[in-house]
Amino acid sequence: MEEIQMISTLIGSLGFPIVACCYMAWMHNESETRHSKERQDMTDAINSLSTVLEVIKDRLDIKDND
Repeated sequence: MEEIQMISTLIGSLGFPIVACCYMAWMHNESETRHSKERQDMTDAINSLSTVLEVIKDRLDIKDND
């Protein structure tokens, strides 16, 4: 209930557009932080798969040469 009172006070003193803009900026920052971690996880997975594919390629090249 205190959060609702705080939001009402902010809107009353600053105005809705300013409060909404600040909230959207905060949400955008939070979203970027989450997406940054997801991008790093995806990059790590792709790098691991690339390593595995190189090993498979090397093994297939050895069999072809025999």
